[in-house]
Amino acid sequence: MMNSLLALFIAMFAFSEPKRTKIISIFMSLRESLGVMTGEPFPEKKIEAMISTPGLGPLAGKPTGFLMSAIEEIKKEVETGAEQRGLLFRVYGTQEGPVVSLPSDILFEPGSAELSLKGEKVISILAKYISAIQGNIIVEGHTDDIPIRSERYPSNWELSSARASVVARLLEKYGVPHDKITVVGYADTKPILPNISPENRAQNRRIEIKLKDIVY
Repeated sequence: MMNSLLALFIAMFAFSEPKRTKIISIFMSLRESLGVMTGEPFPEKKIEAMISTPGLGPLAGKPTGFLMSAIEEIKKEVETGAEQRGLLFRVYGTQEGPVVSLPSDILFEPGSAELSLKGEKVISILAKYISAIQGNIIVEGHTDDIPIRSERYPSNWELSSARASVVARLLEKYGVPHDKITVVGYADTKPILPNISPENRAQNRRIEIKLKDIVY
């Protein structure tokens, strides 16, 4: 019964990231209300992995799952300290294709577009996976809402664009075709959480790598 309910909610809501979160919330509520208490708990990660990337047809889950493998390798090979700091490496699906979200606090020095040694290692591992997927890549830089006014970066527009450009150049260095890469800096205009706490701001400081027009 629970498998049928899960399939129903996936079919109804698998169109965007907010709705993907809603699926998980609804499923967990139903699980409790129906008294499903026996056996092992159904991990949230399994629910996320079962939701295919919208708009990509029956093979949609493959690139998303493939990129999730990249994140697992990063966690295994690089001591980022992300979990201890409450930072998340995420892979999720959109109507246009899969997205990899990387915390800027792991990739860069504070207030800088200079990659840390850990950051370079993270991107080198990720590039190995991205270069194996045929499609277009958009590298987006995002900041929090705290203004930066340095000689090199007069505002968060310059900082977010510079960080995205650095990641794009490194992806190219490790085998991603440069003519498939687009760079965008969004500054603080697209937060994933309200900028009301240091923890939320840390989540908003991120690089997102989006894959579009994937060829199978």
